[in-house]
Amino acid sequence: MNEPSYDVVWPGAPSGIERRELAPRLDTLAGKRIGFLWDYLFRGDELFPILERELAARYEGVTFVGYETFGNTHGGDEAAVIDRLPDSLRSRAVDAVVSGMGC
Repeated sequence: MNEPSYDVVWPGAPSGIERRELAPRLDTLAGKRIGFLWDYLFRGDELFPILERELAARYEGVTFVGYETFGNTHGGDEAAVIDRLPDSLRSRAVDAVVSGMGC
């Protein structure tokens, strides 16, 4: 009697993304500017005003740049939005980002 034979395959591929060091964490959000990013998929229009209110109550001098400023991070012009994002964040002196992604 022959034992069954099985081929084992792995569907993964070598990573095509170069790993990078993470940016250092901010010691505080006080006095910082936070940018909101959103993919316009799930309730960000409800969540971000609440988040802004709560963060402003906790951290003196924190300011915000709304998601409308940057555009839809998951839409027809997604690639263009993402391509210009580093310059857009830099030109607005954004210190940190909250990215809202719906499912």
